Amino acid sequence: MAGTVSNIVMESFKADFDKIKGKEFKSNRRSNTGIGKTFEDIIGVEENNNLLVDYKGEIELKSQRAYTQSKITLFTKALTSPPSATSSIVEKYGSPDPVYPQHKIIHSCAQGTNFNSLKGRWGFKLDVRRDESRIYLLIKDLQTGKIVENDIYWSFDDLKDGVETKCKNIAYITAKTKKIGEEEYFTFEKAVLLSGLTFNAFLDHIENDIIVFEIRKGVFKSGKNKGQPHDHGGGFRIAKKKIDLVFKREQI
Repeated sequence: MAGTVSNIVMESFKADFDKIKGKEFKSNRRSNTGIGKTFEDIIGVEENNNLLVDYKGEIELKSQRAYTQSKITLFTKALTSPPSATSSIVEKYGSPDPVYPQHKIIHSCAQGTNFNSLKGRWGFKLDVRRDESRIYLLIKDLQTGKIVENDIYWSFDDLKDGVETKCKNIAYITAKTKKIGEEEYFTFEKAVLLSGLTFNAFLDHIENDIIVFEIRKGVFKSGKNKGQPHDHGGGFRIAKKKIDLVFKREQI
């Protein structure tokens, strides 16, 4: 089996997946994260255990609806410096939520080649600097062309932790979905093992816009937290169609 998953753990995961493959389960959570929570509940993975990696400390679990076009979050990682950088970014460059204007929201996707456009005013861009062992998040005023933030960054050491723990071996699970009234149901179809991402390759993929960074903060529109801030966390993400550019893929 690809990667460095022990035979015992891989056989255990295969057995757990085979037990539920093709069967239908009601979602345990009414949100986009319902699929992952439902899968982990079914196979007995605790949501907040003390393992760095989801399944027995060796396999990270990623679940998606089969036909979604949403990107896959590889891992979330707070900016290294300055302190509370994300909160500052939201406060400076976010917009009042249209329903709950007391809270600011932001959704911006930064790539490595060009500045994006947020509200036609601000541009975000990733800048890999190997000589400094940092990735900077640059912010430009698109009206003046001036860089207004040039000291926001992640250290390589912090990012290596994310790549080497959360991206070493990923079980990528897809499921068919259907809605009955307000309830969603999942039928888990397929699982593949994704492996082989090195840190140097991660940096290359950042520079080539294959892996991007998204900062996402919104407001809960329903449920018990309705009206409260919803921080998705800043995440390094990849489009489904680019998986094979980043990982070795092996059927589980």
